[in-house]
Amino acid sequence: MVTYGSIYQRLRKNKNITLQNVVRDTGISIATISRFERGLSDITLAKLAPLLAAIHVTCKEFFFEYDFALAAAQKTPREAIHGVMADRDLPFDHDFLHQSEYSTQTVADILPVIAKRAAAFQENATQYNLLMLAYYCAMYGFLKHTPDTHSIDILRHYLLNVDDWGVFEIELFIGSSMFYAPADNLQMLRTGYRKSQRLGISKEFGPLQYWLLASDFTVLLALHDLPRAGEVLTMLQSQKSDGTLTGQVQTMFFSGWLMIAQGHVAAGERICRSAIAIFHVLHDQQSEQNWTTKLENILQDPTAGYILLSGGMG
Repeated sequence: MVTYGSIYQRLRKNKNITLQNVVRDTGISIATISRFERGLSDITLAKLAPLLAAIHVTCKEFFFEYDFALAAAQKTPREAIHGVMADRDLPFDHDFLHQSEYSTQTVADILPVIAKRAAAFQENATQYNLLMLAYYCAMYGFLKHTPDTHSIDILRHYLLNVDDWGVFEIELFIGSSMFYAPADNLQMLRTGYRKSQRLGISKEFGPLQYWLLASDFTVLLALHDLPRAGEVLTMLQSQKSDGTLTGQVQTMFFSGWLMIAQGHVAAGERICRSAIAIFHVLHDQQSEQNWTTKLENILQDPTAGYILLSGGMG
């Protein structure tokens, strides 16, 4: 069984640090530490910090080791462990993270999910259960071309009235952004971007701001609102939360995409292919293939509803 204590014990022993040394460094009794390591009791966060300092392990490293051990204990294939661990960082349940790709042809598949969400809300009327029920009802209405204004209003009210946007709010907006009229969409995007600015200083969470903008750029294109898509592209080009080369290349691709949608097909395609060529130079074959496929679809119809909801951390 994987416990926080068992992970602590393994890390301590890996470094050849004795319990006596930890006691001397922290002032925490040997009995308390021993019970923690054996999974017999928990400790407070106030005690965890000095315990980790005593074995030269950071908090992020400790929780990474715990998540990795959990995934390994579930006999998760090594190549899939990254996805499992990424899911643990997102404040959603399994159904939301791994939902099917619904379409107008499979809209009936959402009905059992709505029934499940309704039952969950009736049993436990939490804010989370209400938002998830509203999300799937809004999704159903969106695909049926009969907007569920009540459910959309619930989502909009929550996102506009929370004081700050964190991982939950960004992911919820990315997942629901196509439900809103373009003007409402852009208002909510600007609000969320402003309320999540603090995340930009984090290497771990900073890229979420980039994907908040990038995914909504594609949503506005799918809604055929090129002027507002252009406003979001300007935000993408000026934001610094993803200063990586990959982020810059993707933004370059988006600028070509918008030009194609505006009717400047040849010039836009040149920019897109220039962006793809950078992946080729970097020997990033997967990205090169992925964005080449995207370009082929875009050239067929740049606003056909090709939406990139890639805001996840995984």
